[in-house]
Amino acid sequence: MIGETSDQRIAELGVLQVERARSEYRVWSATLRILDAETARVEREVEAQQRDLALAAVRSVVAQANGWSEHQAASRIHEAETARDDLPTVWAAFSEGTLDAARVSVIANGAWKLTKQRSIQRLDARSVAYAATHTVGELRQWVKRFIARHEPDEVEKRYEDTVAERSITIHHHEDGTGDLVAENLPSYVLAGIDQRLDHAAKAITDDDRTLHQRRADLFVEALDHIGPDNEPARTPNMAIGVMVPTSTLAGIDDQPAISADRDWVIPANVLRTLAESGNPFWYRLTTDDRDNILATRYDGRYPSHHLRNAIRFRDGTCRYPGCTTKATNCDLDHRQPLPDGPTSGDNLWALCRHHHKLKTFDHAVPIPHEEGWAWDVGGTILTE
Repeated sequence: MIGETSDQRIAELGVLQVERARSEYRVWSATLRILDAETARVEREVEAQQRDLALAAVRSVVAQANGWSEHQAASRIHEAETARDDLPTVWAAFSEGTLDAARVSVIANGAWKLTKQRSIQRLDARSVAYAATHTVGELRQWVKRFIARHEPDEVEKRYEDTVAERSITIHHHEDGTGDLVAENLPSYVLAGIDQRLDHAAKAITDDDRTLHQRRADLFVEALDHIGPDNEPARTPNMAIGVMVPTSTLAGIDDQPAISADRDWVIPANVLRTLAESGNPFWYRLTTDDRDNILATRYDGRYPSHHLRNAIRFRDGTCRYPGCTTKATNCDLDHRQPLPDGPTSGDNLWALCRHHHKLKTFDHAVPIPHEEGWAWDVGGTILTE
C-alpha cells in the first residue's frame, strides 16, 4: 500500500498472527467436539473389549482430515484435551488469539510432567503472560525451569523414566543424506561427548575441513567398528533392500537407488562404488508372466521367503493410509482372508499390527477403489 509505514506493516502482521491463532483454535476445538461425539457413540454402540480399536479407527479418520500422521494426531489430541480440561486460562487465551498452537503445545506438554494439581494451576495462571511476549524456544526453557522449581522431588523420577526410553533413530533426506538422532540420553553424557569431539577436532590443524565437518567425521569414525565382527559401518554387510535401476549399474544414466521402504535414496555414483566394493548380494525380483514372484500362489497360510521379501519391497510401508511403519516391521495380511483368498502377491499386503487389528475386527474395511484399494472407516472412505 502506498504511504504505508513500517509500524503499520508490523501491526498488520500482528493482526494476521491473531487470525492464524484463532483459526488453529477452531481446528483444535472442532477436532475435540468430533472426538467427544464419536467417543459417546462408541461407548453406546460398541462392546467394551472392542472400544479401543473403534476409537483408534476414529482417530485415524481425524488424522487424515487434519493432514496429520496418526502419531501426530495422538499428540495433538492429548495436547488439546490437556489445554481444554486442565488449563482454562491458556485455552481462553488460545481462543482469543493471544496464544498460538505452538505455544499451547509447549505449555500442555509441561502440564503432563506435573504431578500436583496446584502446580498445574500455577502453570496455567502464570504461563500466558510469558508466552505472549516470548518466542517458543524461550517459553520451552521457561516451562522447564517452572517444572524444576515447583516439583523438584519429581526430577529424579522423571530422569530415570526418560533415560529408560533412550534410543538412536535415523531420519533420511531425499538427497542421499540423513540425520542420526540420539534421544533421551543423560545430559552429562552428551556434554562429555560434545567436549571430546571439540577437543579432538580442534587438535587437527593441518586440515581444510571446518570444525563441524571434523566433529562429524570423528563421530562416524568412533562408530565405525561397533559390529560383532568389527565390520566397518560404511561398508555394511547386512540385508538392506534397495530398488536399483539396471541402467544406473550399467552407467547409462544416474537414477538413484530407492530404499525398499521409500524413505531414503543412494545417489548413482555412491551406488556404483558400493556395488564394486561392498560385496553385495543382488536379489532380482522379476515381473514377467513366466517368472513373476508376486503372482505366484502358495498353498497354506504363510508365504515363502522370496514372496515375503518381494511384497515388503513392493509395499515399502504399511498400506493403511497415512501409516509409515516399515513393511519389514509389518504383518503380511491376506486382503481376502483364507480360505477364500489365496496366499499370493495380489492378495497379500503389508499391514502394521495396529492396522491389522482394525481390519480383523472390521473397524476399517478394505474396499476396491479405482483400480486400487481404499478403506471404509465408519462410512468415511480413506484412500492409500
